[in-house]
Amino acid sequence: MLCVGHVALDLMFGIEAFPAQPTKTPAHSFHQGVGGMSANAAVALARLGADVGFVGPMGDDAAAQVFRAHFEREGVDVSRLQVTPGQSSSISSIILDARGERMIFNHKGSALSAPAEFAASWLAGVDFLLADPRCPVWAQRALVLARQTGIPSLLDGDVSPLADLQRLVPLADWVAFSEPGLQGFHPGDVNEGLLAALAWGNEPQVAVVTLGPRGLYWLRRGETVQHLPAFQVAQVIDTLGAGDAFHAGLGLALAHGMPDREALRFGAATAALKCQRPHGILGAPSRHEVEALLASQRF
Repeated sequence: MLCVGHVALDLMFGIEAFPAQPTKTPAHSFHQGVGGMSANAAVALARLGADVGFVGPMGDDAAAQVFRAHFEREGVDVSRLQVTPGQSSSISSIILDARGERMIFNHKGSALSAPAEFAASWLAGVDFLLADPRCPVWAQRALVLARQTGIPSLLDGDVSPLADLQRLVPLADWVAFSEPGLQGFHPGDVNEGLLAALAWGNEPQVAVVTLGPRGLYWLRRGETVQHLPAFQVAQVIDTLGAGDAFHAGLGLALAHGMPDREALRFGAATAALKCQRPHGILGAPSRHEVEALLASQRF
């Protein structure tokens, strides 16, 4: 499996509650990690047992070595990592409250806007592609090549410029939106948003929107919108990376040929377990843990 897109340096601060107005707020914890949509999905896939690589543009700064060490430690193939000379990497400050909710302030690295050419050879031996819209030039090239070579694909439809989503949504086999991402793509009713995603091009076969504790909705072309409830968790500790864990679980399940509902349950279970653990994607579960939750909560 191959994840194409964003990697960022994450500075995570834990606080009791978000202030009502700008002020100094003491943090009771701090953790420096690595995030980014596709980077997180790659780590989650590795923890689920997949043979996975990551490719994304990054700057020729100190963060590049942090990224490489992170992926190597997590068992993600780094042979395709691309350092862009003269450009900067992305960095995010992430504030987590005692309920596990997050607020993110991010700076998009210039490497995402000035990448080298995406090489077709990077897809050699790949059985499934996951992409995000943070580097739209690479995502577009990867999705086009995947379609030409028969590699199934999943696009992470998180909050992004509308023009980027409009150019990428028609190229993916599956598109999974966050709730804000779908509202940005097509404001209004969830059902209408899913219909709009499939109507934007003839190729997307399934559109999904995740709604956190309200579960998710999905629509396969030619069928009706369906709902899947959320898994029950004992306590939400940290929602950071939950959406990326969902995409990883869904992608792995689809790569193994699971039917729609079962694949979505696998992704949702992966995300639910991650929410019970701290430090972002480092809380992603193993495949054994996901299968145990699936067996314990049948719906």
